[in-house]
Amino acid sequence: MEDRERQIEQLMEKLHSLKRLMTPESHGPGCHQELAPSQWLVLHLVSHQEGIGIKDLASQLGITSSAATQVVNGLVNKGFLVRQASPDDRRALCLSLPEEGRRRVEAAKKQRLERIASIFKVLSEEELRTFIDLADRVCSRNHLKE
Repeated sequence: MEDRERQIEQLMEKLHSLKRLMTPESHGPGCHQELAPSQWLVLHLVSHQEGIGIKDLASQLGITSSAATQVVNGLVNKGFLVRQASPDDRRALCLSLPEEGRRRVEAAKKQRLERIASIFKVLSEEELRTFIDLADRVCSRNHLKE
């Protein structure tokens, strides 16, 4: 096997390990989340795009509208999301976060930031900047958005 192929295999293993470290479920007992990762992603998107519709949400997630509706229904039933008629088109629905949903999203963001900061504390400021720059270069050259 060529050296570059071996390096790519090592990179794949390290990226997989990093992903496991950053996943809440990997942090032992008591870290059980009441929501699935897909539900947290929906909450994150709605928190940044208040009033987004199901169709746009599905498009951003790369799933069908019916799949997005299922995720949204679960969040509405748990009180994390509110569905309202669109002011522009009463047939369309807009999604928003009630106060409790917003509070939980903010708490989850804070917890995740603390967890990830603890993972990367082994890097100096300069090493962290280099890591970010390299990840940014790979993403931008492959047309990946943040």
